[in-house]
Amino acid sequence: MKAKNILKLRASGKINLYLNVSKNGRTDGYHEIKSIMQSISLSDELTFEILKGNESYNSQYKNGIYITCNNEDIPLDEKNLVHKAAALILDGYDLRGKYSIKIKIGKHIPVCAGLAGGSTNAAATLVALDRLFDLKIESADMMNLAGEVGSDVPFCISGGTILAEGRGEKLSKLPHLPFYWIVLATNGCKFLSGDVYGKFDLIGAEKKSIHEELVNNIIKREFTSFFRKLQNDLEDVVATEDREILAVKGKASELGAIATQMTGSGPTVFAFCDDLKTAIKVYEGLKPLSSAVFLSHTTPDSLAISN
Repeated sequence: MKAKNILKLRASGKINLYLNVSKNGRTDGYHEIKSIMQSISLSDELTFEILKGNESYNSQYKNGIYITCNNEDIPLDEKNLVHKAAALILDGYDLRGKYSIKIKIGKHIPVCAGLAGGSTNAAATLVALDRLFDLKIESADMMNLAGEVGSDVPFCISGGTILAEGRGEKLSKLPHLPFYWIVLATNGCKFLSGDVYGKFDLIGAEKKSIHEELVNNIIKREFTSFFRKLQNDLEDVVATEDREILAVKGKASELGAIATQMTGSGPTVFAFCDDLKTAIKVYEGLKPLSSAVFLSHTTPDSLAISN
């Protein structure tokens, strides 16, 4: 096998336009969900370098995986989904000991903010190593690997506008959402997904899923109706600890956003805007309420090669 040397990828975050959660429906520790997910332009940049087994990084890092990052909150060991994805490739394709992998993560997506930053980095790792090692992994096998890494990783392989079911691994492509400006606001709080879902089991309210109705709205391009019905079953749970979520949503609506909601397990709030002028107004208006605000937009893909 002749391995290429270096590859750079852009890995986009995602938002949950709709998230319906069921309690106690599985025995594997996950929750049954129905979610409409959307890729956004806010992204991380990852650089992958392949080193032969006898080069210096292999002797320094015996597991063959060396990760660096510009964000000190990011773990650089097995706790990082990027490490888990890289290990699956090394072990699954008999590469362990023959090559070392150096991965540089340039973080722009907030950490533990409900934007799938770790998952999209892991997806980029699988795709990059497949290409660098010229493995030619079949699509179904790639999605199975992604599912082993984490629930949101299969979506991050596909990207665009997608209905996700099961624990997030059952994906159905939907027509791409039109271009919309999206303002993202986070207050810097970090919520672990497992903790939020656990709290949902205790105090959350199960709701009948309306995903079929929303999918039909997208297909028929009935976006006014679609945006009016968006909901996230985890939002009320997170808002019991973080009331600023409701304040941010209220301010975004006041400033002209056509839809605003918490994404994933929070605490990031997104606000859809019809035009750039409104988006900038919302962006500026949310700054006093948030520790970080980002101007983003919908995008039809999750991963893109940068070089």
